[in-house]
Amino acid sequence: QNYSDCVRWSIYFCFITFAGAAFKEGQSLVYLKVAQAAFVQLSELAFSHLHSLSLDWHLRKKLGEVIRSTDRGIAACDTLMKYLFLWLAPALVECFVVCIIFATYFHYVPLAVTVFYFVFVYIVWTILVTLWRKKFRKAVVKHDNEWHDNFTDSLVNFETVKYFTAEKFELEKFGESVEKFQSRSVDVQASLSMLNISQKLILQTCLAVALSLSALGIKKRIDCCEAMGCDSGLSECCQAFSREECPGMEVGDFVAVLTYTLQLFQPLFFLGSVYNATVMAVIDLTNLAELLAESPDVLDAPDAMVLPSSNATDPDIAVEFDDVRFHYPTQPKNKGLKGLSFKMKRGTTTAVVGPTGAGKTTISRLLFRFYDVLDGAIKVNGMDVRSITQKSLRGAIGVVPQSTSMFNDTIKTNIRYGKRGATDEEVEQAAADAQLTGFINSLDDGWETMVGDRGLKLSGGENQRTAIARCLLKDPPFVVLDEATSALDTLTENSIQEALERLGKERTVLVIAHRLGTIRNADNIVVLKDGVVHEQVCTKMMRKICLNLMPCLSLNIRCFLTFGIFFIFSCKGYS
Repeated sequence: QNYSDCVRWSIYFCFITFAGAAFKEGQSLVYLKVAQAAFVQLSELAFSHLHSLSLDWHLRKKLGEVIRSTDRGIAACDTLMKYLFLWLAPALVECFVVCIIFATYFHYVPLAVTVFYFVFVYIVWTILVTLWRKKFRKAVVKHDNEWHDNFTDSLVNFETVKYFTAEKFELEKFGESVEKFQSRSVDVQASLSMLNISQKLILQTCLAVALSLSALGIKKRIDCCEAMGCDSGLSECCQAFSREECPGMEVGDFVAVLTYTLQLFQPLFFLGSVYNATVMAVIDLTNLAELLAESPDVLDAPDAMVLPSSNATDPDIAVEFDDVRFHYPTQPKNKGLKGLSFKMKRGTTTAVVGPTGAGKTTISRLLFRFYDVLDGAIKVNGMDVRSITQKSLRGAIGVVPQSTSMFNDTIKTNIRYGKRGATDEEVEQAAADAQLTGFINSLDDGWETMVGDRGLKLSGGENQRTAIARCLLKDPPFVVLDEATSALDTLTENSIQEALERLGKERTVLVIAHRLGTIRNADNIVVLKDGVVHEQVCTKMMRKICLNLMPCLSLNIRCFLTFGIFFIFSCKGYS
C-alpha cells in the first residue's frame, strides 16, 4: 500500500511540475503579445509626438539625449510590466501561501510568524539599500547619456573633425566620458555586492531559526506521543495520533520547511536588482512622460480650415505679410522683424534680399508656420495662416533649402519623398526637369544608388538638383527657395538656374537670396534692413525703363548704366 501511494504521489508530482512549466511558458507567450503590443503603441506615440513638437524645441535639444531617453522610456515600459506581473505578484502570493501552510497544515504558528518576519526584514532592508544605491545609479545614467551624446555628436560632425584633424581631441573627450561611466558602474556593482551579501545573511539567519523551530516542533510531537503512551517508533506514533491530538511536526516536515523556505526566498534573491530596475524604469518612464507632456508651440486652431485654392477678397494676391512682428525666444526683443509688410502677387517671383541677420530665413519659417508671429498676420490666399490647418498649408508649399537634407536611401526614394505615391514615370519626369537624369544614368547603380547619410555621397549641385526634383514632384502652388544656390559655385549655380526657373513657372515663388544671379528673373525685389522693408523694387518696371532708354544711349553709357544699377543694388544689401 505504501509503495502504491509513493508511485501515485510521484506521478502527481511529475504532472504538477510539467503543468507548472507549461503554464509558465503559456504565461510568457501571452505576456509577450501584450508587451509587443505595448511596445509598438508606445514607440509610435513617442515617434509621432516628437514630430509634432516645434522646430524651436528640436533646436534646443541634443539629438543623442532625446533618442536615448526615448529608447530607455520605451524599454522601461516592458521592464515595469514584466517585474510587476511576472515576478512581484507571484512572489507575494507565494509568500502568503507558504505562511498559511505553516500556520494551518503544520499547526505551527510561530514558524509562520518567523518566516513572515524575516521576509519582511529582507524586503525592507533591500529597499533601503537600493534607495541608497540610487545615487550611484543616477550618476551612471548621467554619464551614460554623456558618452552616447559625445559618440553621436562626433560622428554627425565627421567632416568637421577631419577638417581640423581633431580625431585625438574627440577620442580624449569620448574616452573621458566612457571612463567616468565605467567608474560609476564599478560603484554600482560594489554596492550591489554588499546588498547580495546582506541578503544571504538574512536568508541563512531565517533558515537557522526556521529549522531550529522545526526541530523543536519534532521534539514537541515526540514528547506528546510518549506522554500518550506510545512507545513505538516515531513513524508509528505519528500515524497513531493526529496533529490535533499531538501538536508538533514530523521528520518529513523538517525537509518540507527547508524546501518551502528556500523556494520562498529564491525569487527574493533578485529583489534588489528587481527593485532597482523597477525604480530606474519608473525614472525612465517619468522622463518619457515629461517628453510626451511637452506641448507643441504651434497648434491648429479648433476651427482651422483647409487652405482655399484662391483669394476670395483679392484674387491677384497670393501671400501677404501684414505688419508682422517676431523675434526668436532666445533673441533680444530689439532684434527680429519689426512691422514687416509686403505682398506677393499670384504667379510671380518675389525675391527677399538683405544683410545677414535681417530676417530673410525667418520669413520662410513663418510662412511655413514653424513659428507663429507675435503680432500682425501672414495671409495665404486671403486667410491668416493661423486659421489654416498646418497639413494643408505645408502641403501647398514646396521648399528648396540652402542645406538639403537627404535620407540614407536611394536617389529614387529621396525624390519620391516629395510625393510618396508617385509612379516611376512621375519620378523620372521630375528628375529630368531638374536636369538630374544624365547624372543618375552615369551611376553604376542608377536610380538605386544610395546617397549616404544626409546625402554626403552627392555633391552640392547634385543635392540641390535632387531637392528641386523632389519639389517638382510635389507640384505645390507656392515655392520657397531659401538661398538654394548660396553654397554652390557660379558654374554649378548657372547649370541649375534653368531647373529653378522651371520650378517657378506658373507658381508663386519666394526667393531668399544673397546673389544677384539668383534673383535676375524676380518680378519684385524686397530689401530687408533691421527687420523692416527698406525698399521694394519692381523689376519689370525697371527693365521697361532700361529698354526704352537703351536705344538712345551709346554703348559705353549703356554698360556704365547697367553696371551702376547692379552696383547700387549691391550696396543696398543684396549682393
